[in-house]
Amino acid sequence: MSGISSEFRSNLRKIMIISTFGGLLFGYDTGVVNGALPFMAAPDQLNLDPLQEGMVVSALLVGAAIGSIGGGKMADIQGRKANISTLSIIFFFATLGCALAPSFHVMLISRFTLGLAVGGASVTVPAYLAEISPAETRGRMVTQNELMIVSGQFLALIVCNVMDYIKNCTLAHVEFSC
Repeated sequence: MSGISSEFRSNLRKIMIISTFGGLLFGYDTGVVNGALPFMAAPDQLNLDPLQEGMVVSALLVGAAIGSIGGGKMADIQGRKANISTLSIIFFFATLGCALAPSFHVMLISRFTLGLAVGGASVTVPAYLAEISPAETRGRMVTQNELMIVSGQFLALIVCNVMDYIKNCTLAHVEFSC
């Protein structure tokens, strides 16, 4: 990396941070539903039954499977960078749909749509990072995206535990007096 200008290195770092944010969202979106289900199942919220809970959880994964197939094709058609921009818009609106869902059906559609973006990002971001990276840093750049997926899952675990603590005054199954 000694032959690379500092300006290029700085731009590459910015692109890497922005692009790997998709990996963080991938991990977070797949993990956070675990802590959100008790709230969604509450009678004063979406009042989900066990079947509906399973459908809400699996909708993102089904969407991700389909999105990973279609995401590669879309990236070939419109380009990796444009595809990442499109996916970020889908992420935004699907997340908004999940956060504001007034019913099970809206939540299901929003989670499926979020899955499409997650799957598309899981294909497009590593390919984009590999294409823009110099040969000597390519492995690190792509691996950093995978690290961000796991970091997103860890962040979701923390958020879920905080939500559980706020609701039940417990943290990782340890009782506290509130």
